[in-house]
Amino acid sequence: MNTTNDQDAGGVPAKRSPKRTLTTSRRLGWAVRQARRELGWSQEELSAASGVSRPQISDIESAKSSPRTTTLFELLRALDYELEIRPLESGSRLDNALRRTTDDATS
Repeated sequence: MNTTNDQDAGGVPAKRSPKRTLTTSRRLGWAVRQARRELGWSQEELSAASGVSRPQISDIESAKSSPRTTTLFELLRALDYELEIRPLESGSRLDNALRRTTDDATS
């Protein structure tokens, strides 16, 4: 169960490896930092606009911690961004399930 494609006996995907989570945290932190810099804001200014503490913003940007969902939404709102959730690739199980549900509803 060390890779992201492993499944348990019931076909349920295994948890992602710590390396994958770390990469995602780094990307998220980089994105927050870039958005903040594009606005010309300091961490203190983002803190004032979002209500998230400056040390917490620093930890998120440096991937020392991952934000809770509510914290992420507060940061995104202050930076004038939104979160979009979509399948990684076409043909994913979720994508196929949603397509079947839509097809059933229109039949």
